[in-house]
Amino acid sequence: MKESNDSIPNYPGTSIRMIPGDVLYSHKTALSSLVVGHSGIVGEDFRIYHVNKWGKKGHADRMPIYLSRHKAGEKLTVLRAVHPNHAINAAKWAKQNIESVESYYYTRDLNDLTKNYCSKFVWQAFYFGSEGKVDLTGHRLHLASKYYIMPAQIYHNLEKIGVFDYDFRVK
Repeated sequence: MKESNDSIPNYPGTSIRMIPGDVLYSHKTALSSLVVGHSGIVGEDFRIYHVNKWGKKGHADRMPIYLSRHKAGEKLTVLRAVHPNHAINAAKWAKQNIESVESYYYTRDLNDLTKNYCSKFVWQAFYFGSEGKVDLTGHRLHLASKYYIMPAQIYHNLEKIGVFDYDFRVK
């Protein structure tokens, strides 16, 4: 079932429509990541699917909850895949597999879903969602590769659509 444009939300404070498969990237250094940057992927239900070290490791947050994990005024960049079918398949994969994440752990095993972190999960969503055709790093990685996926690699390999910040102290 296709949604009408009226039911598709915009990113906070913008006229940018949320599209399943969009990647949200922040340049942060605290709260939801141990490294510089954090990434999450927009699902078909417009929840943000991401992995962090707090509580349950795999999260499916509505936008207000996702934003509450960031500092007020922090910039988030909307990144978009060039091919819409890759994005929608990644969004579907993320929703179907978020519950597989058991621990927040930096591992170079790209096939391991249980030990995971934010940018690796987003990479996996695109890789597995495209049946191995999309490598967001641009390094032609495959499942036998042993590699850390950093948020900046994803940032540099998707189209920058816009930036928003959300000061959630203001209602």
